[in-house]
Amino acid sequence: MRKLLLEFWCLAFCGLMAYGQEDYYRPVEGLKKSELKTALHELIQPEKVLDYGGKGEGYTWSGFVVTDRMPDGTVRDRYSNVVREFNGLNAVEGMNIEHSFANSWWGHTVNNAYCDLFNLFPSDGTANGRKSNNPIGVVTETPAFDNGMTRVGKSASYCADSLITVWEPADEWKGDFARTYFYMATCYEDYADLWQTTEGLLMVEKNRYPTLRPWVSNLLLAWSEADPVDDVERERNEAVSGIQGNRNPFVDYPQLASYIWGDSTDYAFYIDRTSTSPELFVPGEGETVDFGLQALSKGLEGRLTIRGRNLPGGLALDFGQSGFEADKTQLTEDEIVRGVTLTVRCRTAEAGVHEAVLLLKGDGFEHRNPLRVEYVDGIPAYPARDVVCTVNAQRFTASWMDMGEGSDYTLAVYTKDEGGRQQMLEGYPKTLAGVSATVEGLLPATTYYYTVSLPDGEGGEAMVSNEVEVRMPEVTPVFTADASELHFTSVPGRVSSPQTVTVTALGVDQYVTTATVEAPFEVSADGKEWSTKASVEGTEQRLMVRMGAMPEEGMTEGEMVLSTPGAEDIIVSLLGEVDKKKAFFETFETGFKNSYKEGQVTCVAAQWRMAQTLIGNLADDRKNGDWSVRMQAKSGVTTELEMMENKTEGCDSLWFYAGLYGEKDTGVKLTVEYSLDGGMTWLPVANNLAFNKGEWKRYGYKLDVDGLVRLKFSVTGTSSKRINVDDIQMSDYGTGDGVRQIRVENPDEWVDVYTLGGIWVRKAKRKDALKGLRPDYYIVK
Repeated sequence: MRKLLLEFWCLAFCGLMAYGQEDYYRPVEGLKKSELKTALHELIQPEKVLDYGGKGEGYTWSGFVVTDRMPDGTVRDRYSNVVREFNGLNAVEGMNIEHSFANSWWGHTVNNAYCDLFNLFPSDGTANGRKSNNPIGVVTETPAFDNGMTRVGKSASYCADSLITVWEPADEWKGDFARTYFYMATCYEDYADLWQTTEGLLMVEKNRYPTLRPWVSNLLLAWSEADPVDDVERERNEAVSGIQGNRNPFVDYPQLASYIWGDSTDYAFYIDRTSTSPELFVPGEGETVDFGLQALSKGLEGRLTIRGRNLPGGLALDFGQSGFEADKTQLTEDEIVRGVTLTVRCRTAEAGVHEAVLLLKGDGFEHRNPLRVEYVDGIPAYPARDVVCTVNAQRFTASWMDMGEGSDYTLAVYTKDEGGRQQMLEGYPKTLAGVSATVEGLLPATTYYYTVSLPDGEGGEAMVSNEVEVRMPEVTPVFTADASELHFTSVPGRVSSPQTVTVTALGVDQYVTTATVEAPFEVSADGKEWSTKASVEGTEQRLMVRMGAMPEEGMTEGEMVLSTPGAEDIIVSLLGEVDKKKAFFETFETGFKNSYKEGQVTCVAAQWRMAQTLIGNLADDRKNGDWSVRMQAKSGVTTELEMMENKTEGCDSLWFYAGLYGEKDTGVKLTVEYSLDGGMTWLPVANNLAFNKGEWKRYGYKLDVDGLVRLKFSVTGTSSKRINVDDIQMSDYGTGDGVRQIRVENPDEWVDVYTLGGIWVRKAKRKDALKGLRPDYYIVK
């Protein structure tokens, strides 16, 4: 028998009772699994969020002052033991705003999730950088980073045969972060199509339920139980609720997670399972059921859901003499417990608002709900939606009820003069099919009206809608950047290669953009003068960004804030990696080329000549990030990817990922060469590499050459077939950390075989470890 989570101890002994929030959660009682999760999703949407950043009132750091201020005035840091003082309402030096549930997992889009205080915490900058966008988990190998509060390293949490890099919080915060992840997977379950990146998709699935992968939910359930809610977490829940108007239900009622992901998914959730009192959860007592705008000629046909418990005699529905009626007048106890959706109808002879009271009556139980419907003697036209007023576009969408008359509608859009006379918008009235239309050619800060009519066949109007008023706002400025995230790599003691960000500004108060970063990142307007702040002017503005020299290997993370008067700030995430093996690291995440026509493209690490080659991000493109190179073999055409710039400091070892495009392409071979004289002559690295279907592997080669190095990749094979190449990496000459070949010995010993990228291949006797594998370097241990 499955274990049913007992809530009674939590309510009786902890005295939780959700700070009097029982009524807030009534709509979700009686539900389980996906229905419970989606009902919570609809319930806990934030009413507002603070602007992201640290610029005073209304920004994230002003929220942290309320949510994460210790009694002694210092910052509560869940990621390190470093003690820091608040800086008024501004950012604290040495600290970042940390997205616990990494924002890269939904593409860095600045939306409610990006700004949601339930997912944001003040964090030590170093710990935040090392945490990066890795999944949460248990570090099972020697940590690469451990400051006593945050650990980063390899983990078997995902799969015992395939270690991944994770971050692990301190025991005292594991439950807090577990309930944060439950909240994010629930509040933003509608982001299913946005989930992305290798790290993100280790954590979540691209669906609304269960969203969290089983290994994640199981781990977080264990953490939540081991580290129960305390006063610090309850107080933060109250503080965030006061700012955003929503709550984290997994703090108020931690047992909820078990009804969604755990061992109670076969049972309906109730705040108090022991209650024997009759009650209805939906609709709530006294809650008005509003059926909205309806056509007088069609009458009302709406839906009403009723759900409750402890009503053994069922319920009778009484609408009085109101004209309302339902398809059922008596409900059984089973129907009420499961939840029943009724069809409610009402007809009346007069237009206007029609109101009544529904009485739900059982044995010793009465429950009243006001009912409201507004009838239009004609076509119900609805409030405008998708109102847009920018420099480049001014529009709204008009919509109305389908009257089922089999005729086109006539849409009239107009303004009114001081005397109230209509001034028709050019091109209107307009005859349209369907029940919605986009209206364009509008003026900012102007009030428009629209009506819809059906012709009577004799040049008149058989039916006309209500008049809808649409107020166009002032122009919203266009202020955008062509990047939301930048990745930098370098070796200790050397600055990274710079990357360019293009900013577009239209309709702003001043055409000046200021870029601000924190060390070790630097910005420049001209590529010569570098600092933590730079300004550029014009409608098309270009800034350069780089990671300054860092003395040791490690990860760092930061943000570039782009500001201009009269527009919201743009946040660009910055991620830096210092690794002596990554003196050159090309990810192809910047640069654009969407055709096979020969051309040159500047990407992350170098400028490349691409012939019969493009940068792709289709579903069939194999890649490590969002983009990779796609090379197509074609008869009589040269297919090449060639560096047009030299890498200095030579090359100890070369690594890259490669594999066949999609699941159908075959018969393509890859040749890799390097040059020490600027591309005049080429020396072989690998000739005619062949690939198996479905493989995406990392290849490594020892070059061990000094001087100026550049690379060339070329493809031959079946015409129109393709391969992908990504993450080309070179270490400096003399690092001594390059590729080594593993020779076969001790023939009868059982060993594991891995690729150089750490991917497990198989288990076999040492004498057979490499048998049947294509020629390459492998790790055998």
